[in-house]
Amino acid sequence: MGVETGLVHAGRITEKEMRQVREKIRGERLPLFVIKDTEQNRRALEAKPLPGTLVRISAQGDIFYPVWRERTRLLRPELYVPCSKLPRGWSFERLLASKRRPISEVSWHQVRKEGGTVEVAIRNMNNILERYQEEGREQRQIEETRGQIDQAMEVLARTIGVSREEFYEGFSNLYRQTLVLMEASGMKRATLALKKDIGRLMEEASTGRDRLGRRNAMVMLKKLQSAARRVEFRSAEIGFIVDKFTAMRQGLESQREEEKDLLILTKHELEIFLLHEAIKFPGKKTSKSQEGILKGKIGTLIYRLGFSLVKPYKTIALEAIEKLKLVQEKLAERDYQAVQLAIEEVLGEITLVLSPPPRASS
Repeated sequence: MGVETGLVHAGRITEKEMRQVREKIRGERLPLFVIKDTEQNRRALEAKPLPGTLVRISAQGDIFYPVWRERTRLLRPELYVPCSKLPRGWSFERLLASKRRPISEVSWHQVRKEGGTVEVAIRNMNNILERYQEEGREQRQIEETRGQIDQAMEVLARTIGVSREEFYEGFSNLYRQTLVLMEASGMKRATLALKKDIGRLMEEASTGRDRLGRRNAMVMLKKLQSAARRVEFRSAEIGFIVDKFTAMRQGLESQREEEKDLLILTKHELEIFLLHEAIKFPGKKTSKSQEGILKGKIGTLIYRLGFSLVKPYKTIALEAIEKLKLVQEKLAERDYQAVQLAIEEVLGEITLVLSPPPRASS
């Protein structure tokens, strides 16, 4: 591949993307966060936040979490509303038309696989974090790109003051190595403007030439320094992503344990409930006070189960609440056999969710 072909390949980043990246790196303009007006996003925003996280949970136990996507333009801006506070004197439409303001679209992902359980949500968090943590693809890209920049700096230092032939020989090897790295690391196929700009700068710098085709050490140095700044900015972005998704994972794990503890406690108290004389010996007369105690215990369990939030525990809790309300009715009717049957059904469902069958290996 010749130099000209490589630069055309590297030129996939648009002028608007380059301007937005520069504003991002300088920190002069914060991204404009926008959200599309969709039914799923509305449902997520109406859902209850999981404390300490960005996760939201609906009344039915559906789990939503946010993802952020870079946008250079919005195809139908009338469908979007701002999440960010607008600068004084600026309209939303004017900000969208700005070529220099980075745009980040926030969308809410609903966990749907396997019924949208908290286990699946935690696995989703783990899958995302695997990409960004120490051994993940994103971190490997950072380390490989840093190494290539360092190597380019060394080549630049070695070729100062050498003959034209030696200069171009050194940079010819560097250019080929850079192209191989960009392809192998996935940077060549990147859609993120920041990554595309890093690739552009590194490819241009590794040619050893400026825009006029002349060898120009100062221009190469500036391009490499610009690439290095962008790499460090991307590293900081990755840290932000890791922090957010780690907090979401930890919040979901904590909620899962609370839900399990709630069902274990409910199961234990229902098992004790079935040992009461009124249930074991339905023909035996039960005093009014004892009936009141039994109703009160069921009422307490219904109240506790109302704190369940996430699937599959929320689904079981809602079903258990309905059956325990039936238990209260049957207690009032002194139909203790029906009480026993309803409680045994609840116990069976709780046992099943606490000890699910193993997942089939794929």
